[in-house]
Parts: sequence; structure tokens; C-alpha cells
Amino acid sequence: MTKDNPPILILHLSPRANGSSGLLMASFLKGAQAAGAQARVLAVAGKSIEGCRACGDCYRTGQCVIDDDMEPFYQALEAAARIVLVTPVYFYGIPALGKAMIDRAQVFWSRIYKLGQKREFAAEPRGLVLAVGATKGKDLFTPIHLSMKYFFDSVGFPRKFPFVGFRRIEEPSDWAADQLAQVEGYGQEFVRGQLDLTLL
Repeated sequence: MTKDNPPILILHLSPRANGSSGLLMASFLKGAQAAGAQARVLAVAGKSIEGCRACGDCYRTGQCVIDDDMEPFYQALEAAARIVLVTPVYFYGIPALGKAMIDRAQVFWSRIYKLGQKREFAAEPRGLVLAVGATKGKDLFTPIHLSMKYFFDSVGFPRKFPFVGFRRIEEPSDWAADQLAQVEGYGQEFVRGQLDLTLL
């Protein structure tokens, strides 16, 4: 991978490996790889990730005291200059296990804002969020968009990023072929730095 085409870290935030968001992720990955990207997928499904205890230790040390399955996520986030988060919608938000992972990124916020440790990246950092929900509400993706905005900020990424949301998809069989082809296209455009949209 070159400086202009760093590996992509894909974080799948669903408690199910093969639900509707799993197909969304796979379609994006197919497009990204077709454009020449290398990608690593980390899924929260099947992992033991405790929620943040708000103990404050990371304010002093920049490290989390909880010993669980979060460590590979920390290591991957430390190395990533491209992050794509893929999530279903649960009660207009991120599923609990995925949200626990997001909350535990507080260690990065602490390093930047409490300890003054400016992050250095191998390339200009760039993020993307892909979300899918079963209902059609106008504000279906608004809470997730806000959570992701401050997640990206906490890991040193820009607060502005492409966000694509798909409504009325509950099971993998609900996806239409043209929608999945569109997601593949988004994967290619993201790799090439051409993806600039917010579809909430």
C-alpha cells in the first residue's frame, strides 16, 4: 500500500455476523478491493467488550484498565488512516456491543485532549460510515451520525465524513441487487478519494 492508498480498517458494529449490515460490509469490501485497497475487518460479534467504567484512569495514562477483547481494536485504531464503520440501527442508535467499542475509544480522546499527544498518520486520515435500518423515519440515522462524528474526533480524524444510510432493510434478503452494486461503487470511490456525500 502507498501513502495515498493506505489499508482500510473496517469496523463492523453488529452483534450478528451475517445480518443485513454484514452484506452491506461485504459489498463495500468487494468494491474497495476491486479498486486496489487492502482491508482488515474487525467485528464486535462474538467479542467480550465491556462498557466504559468512567474510572478516569485513561485521563492520566492514556490506557484503559479493562482487560477484555478490546485490545485488537485499540491496536488497529492506532495504526489506521482509513476507518469505515458499518452498523445496523437499534432503537435509532448503534447496537450495545458496538457502542461499547465506540465508548472505549475514550482512551484516544484522553491522549489528545488530556495528555496533549497529537496523533501522527501515515496518510491524511479519512473516515466513512455505512448504516442500515429496518424502518423509514426521517431521523433514523441522526443519532448515529452524531455519535460517529465525535468518535472520529476522539481518534484524531476529521469530524466531517461521508455517511450513507439505507432504510427499510431488515434482513439480507431485503437488499436489492442495484443497492448492493451501489455500495460496491462507494467502496471504489472511497479508495480513490472521490466519495463525498451524506445520505441520512
